[in-house]
Amino acid sequence: MLALFVVVAPITGPAAAASAPDDAGNSSGPPERWAKTVGGSDDDKLSTGLKVEGGYLVAGWSNSSASDGKHDGYVAMFDRAGQTKWERTYGGTGTDRIYDVEQVDGGYLVAGMATDGVGEPWQGWVMKLGPDGEKRWERTYDERGPGAFWSLTRSDGNLYVGGWTDDRGSAEGWVMQLDADGNEEWSETYDTPRAGADEYVNSIFVTGGGDLLLTGTTEGSSADPADAWVLRTDGNGDVEWDETYGGAELDRIHDATAASDGGFVLAGRTASQGDREEDGWMLKIDGDGETQWERTYGSDKADAFFGIHDDPDGGYVVSGTKHRLGDAGADGWVVKTDAEGERDWERTYGDNYWDKLWPVVEGHGGGYLAIGESTSYGDNRDGWVVRIGGPAVAAIEDADENESGTTVMLEDSPVRAVTLSDSNVSGVLSVAERTDLSALSPPGDPLYAVTMNGSEAVADGPARVEFTVQTEAVEADISDVRVARQSDDGWSVLRTTVVSEANGTAILSAETDGAGTLAVTSVPAPTASIDGDDVVMAGESANLSAGSSIAENGTLASYEWSIGEQSATGETASVSFDSPGERTVNLTVTDENGLRDTVTKTLVVNDRPEVGVRTPDAATVGKASKFSADVSDEVGDVTVTWQFGGAEVTGESVEHSFGSAGTKTVTVIVEDEYGATVTKDVQVEVNAQGEDRATTADTQSDTDGGVPGFGVGVALVALLAAALLAGRLRE
Repeated sequence: MLALFVVVAPITGPAAAASAPDDAGNSSGPPERWAKTVGGSDDDKLSTGLKVEGGYLVAGWSNSSASDGKHDGYVAMFDRAGQTKWERTYGGTGTDRIYDVEQVDGGYLVAGMATDGVGEPWQGWVMKLGPDGEKRWERTYDERGPGAFWSLTRSDGNLYVGGWTDDRGSAEGWVMQLDADGNEEWSETYDTPRAGADEYVNSIFVTGGGDLLLTGTTEGSSADPADAWVLRTDGNGDVEWDETYGGAELDRIHDATAASDGGFVLAGRTASQGDREEDGWMLKIDGDGETQWERTYGSDKADAFFGIHDDPDGGYVVSGTKHRLGDAGADGWVVKTDAEGERDWERTYGDNYWDKLWPVVEGHGGGYLAIGESTSYGDNRDGWVVRIGGPAVAAIEDADENESGTTVMLEDSPVRAVTLSDSNVSGVLSVAERTDLSALSPPGDPLYAVTMNGSEAVADGPARVEFTVQTEAVEADISDVRVARQSDDGWSVLRTTVVSEANGTAILSAETDGAGTLAVTSVPAPTASIDGDDVVMAGESANLSAGSSIAENGTLASYEWSIGEQSATGETASVSFDSPGERTVNLTVTDENGLRDTVTKTLVVNDRPEVGVRTPDAATVGKASKFSADVSDEVGDVTVTWQFGGAEVTGESVEHSFGSAGTKTVTVIVEDEYGATVTKDVQVEVNAQGEDRATTADTQSDTDGGVPGFGVGVALVALLAAALLAGRLRE
């Protein structure tokens, strides 16, 4: 019986100033977010509604659901996406209709008319319904004959209902005060001096001073078919004043609201002013009923306003029907005005046939829900609701367990689509875009938020949700864009995966409970940083610190250390190792949002080098001698430095010649690359050169200038023999 239409369009707010209608008769106004019809193959209608927590309650009547072919009262609860949470019908065998509804403690009050179907006249009808629409009590009322309640309001625990009752073939305005249980406190009827006229109370509300303002119509002769009619009474229903408004043609008032200055603004239709036929009519009166201004809007065909809403942004929103296709059809019509009734914008909604809007109510997150009837959609005349402006909202459905659900496409948003995928439960979720991110205060730099609502089965089970994000709308790195969830305990950042990134979009995936508020937000992970010792000697303690770690969007909540085979927690850690070598240090920091970062460094556990030195037993002044060091060291490279008095040279093997004789101290310093050192001193005897010829003539090398193996005397004899031999040869 129910149909769902999802229409997505850019988010726009009410224009700040009046704008001219386009060729279709619209000026810039909020788009249709979604529309829904209720009903079947017969005659069905919605007459009123309320904004309630999590969605909207609508009421009217349905012929399609009645077993006797007559109307039954109808009430339904929709979530923010227009999904039906429950629906009920009420009444007996006759015609039963609901015209108005009020929310009260523990449920709702509805008012209308009811018959018993066996010839009894219509009666005023009031019911108390529970939160899920279950009937708590019902009452019917009559005054002098047939009657009906078209409006209800309540104040200070009292309920007031207004409508009409028939007195000997002529209708009179009728108001009753009831207590909280629907028992009559008083009842009054009202008439005008117009002979034979029928009077009807269409709307009733309590003024700021406790008086009642009743608005409606008095119908007269063919010379003056109808005039608008307004009465002000005290709290007991006694008339303080009444006035009629209009001209010689048909003029009616269908709804009214209080103005901020103590006056009232009325909405209806007039044929006495404006174009050739009826026009939408706004009339401002002061607290005494004096006219302050009036406005007409419409085409050259019959148009009308049926509802008026005191807009929280200032001014008024009037709704009704406007001809768009000559005599063949009309569309639902909404006009936003300023406080003086001057048009800010107007827009029509509907299709090729007859569509009509009664009241509008404030929408969740802004915009409006318009309520009425349509013949353009469905089988016959159906009840019709249109979500106008405000956040984009629609339904995503997971029809089968563990199968991917549907996708909500969004426009004019950094997030272009929301998909329910791989849910382990079946059901329907509504996804409502949240435009007021500042009120949500998610962590980080939020881009977008949605509220997801669904059945208990969906709400209690995990579901994987994917967001398609425009990367050009993200100033941060896409890896820092995450999904966060709001719960009663506050916000938590979900583990978010970048599924893909291409063609200017990235798909983010996160697993969450199937209901709640989710935000797509840029939340950089914390940055882990390790300070402290880089090198420690074996057996000594190394001190490590995470003090330089930072969390840009929160505070750090935990620190986890892993150092070799050891582990620790806290902002600082102290560790020691008995054996040398390199150890890997891992630090993982977690911030209050549950985001983590890990950094790694190497800790060197160092040993001290050992050295053995080889030197000559003795050295000679001016003669190079060889010195070498045997070094052992497990960790790092080493440098060997030799100190020969004032001279210094490096290398494991070096040569050095001394400039003077004596016992010399040679110092060897071995240092590894991490700063560990060992020093060793050795003594070397250095002989003078003369001492070297006297004592080592039989053992030195050719560095003394002699011939190896011969003394000085032998050399002289050899020279003499050579001279004699040369003389003989000349002879």
